Amino acid sequence: MPADHEGKSVYRFEYEGRQCRNRVGTIDSIPPRLIFINFYSDNYPSFHMHPTKPSPRNSHRDHSSKFGFTLIELLVVIAVVGVLVSITFGVSRGVQSARSRALVKAELSVLAQALEQFKSRYSDYPWHDSGAGDYPTPSGGEDNNTMLLYALTGRMKMERVTDGAGLTKVEISKVDDKLDAAAVVSRPQFIETSKFKTSGDTNEPNQLLDPWGNPYIYMYKEEGSSNDWEVYGYHLYSTGPNGAEANDSIKAEIDSSTGVMDSDIREIADAEGIIFAGE
Repeated sequence: MPADHEGKSVYRFEYEGRQCRNRVGTIDSIPPRLIFINFYSDNYPSFHMHPTKPSPRNSHRDHSSKFGFTLIELLVVIAVVGVLVSITFGVSRGVQSARSRALVKAELSVLAQALEQFKSRYSDYPWHDSGAGDYPTPSGGEDNNTMLLYALTGRMKMERVTDGAGLTKVEISKVDDKLDAAAVVSRPQFIETSKFKTSGDTNEPNQLLDPWGNPYIYMYKEEGSSNDWEVYGYHLYSTGPNGAEANDSIKAEIDSSTGVMDSDIREIADAEGIIFAGE
């Protein structure tokens, strides 16, 4: 042992991973966060000293601060995430609804132009065929929708004929179900079905559908009727996201034989989300 250590106890200890030497002669002077002590002197054997166990209160605080969140913190995070998800869902839903309404208006405009072209060629808008059973209207579909689609794709024929009494009347008949049938191809077509959402086979579409998957509604004169239609023109609209339920509400406001609407139809249409051609 060096001369300057003679007669004095020497402590060697590690404090927070660093080796140090202390020449103070009492253990009380050793720092409290001691990992272990290697004590030696000329007169005493070496021994190890370990720190005392921390109090339960300090242990809980140290553990929670190092290893995770408290229950309150987790609940706050969950609540914030929930609010953000609901806001995002609401915004995306509103954007999708606005996009669908814009698409409906565009498609109704195309159909309206096609109807005007049909009238220009045949001197009237498409009538409804009294033989609805001849058309492959699917379950839940609209017969008038099927006939409109057939008329605008050359698969329905409308002719004015004179009977034996010299009276002119309109006769409606189906040409064929297939778009590529020779009798259909030779006739004028006023819309491209590929531009619309339809039901049925690609070569035999049977319903014109809006972006919500509901059939467009077309109302006009019917073959064999007394021709009491008083409205100048037709009714063409989308039932919007409410579908059949909205259609039932709006049909109750329209006289199917004359086409006359009740005065409160605009209020009901707005409430049900109905979109008319020309809006």
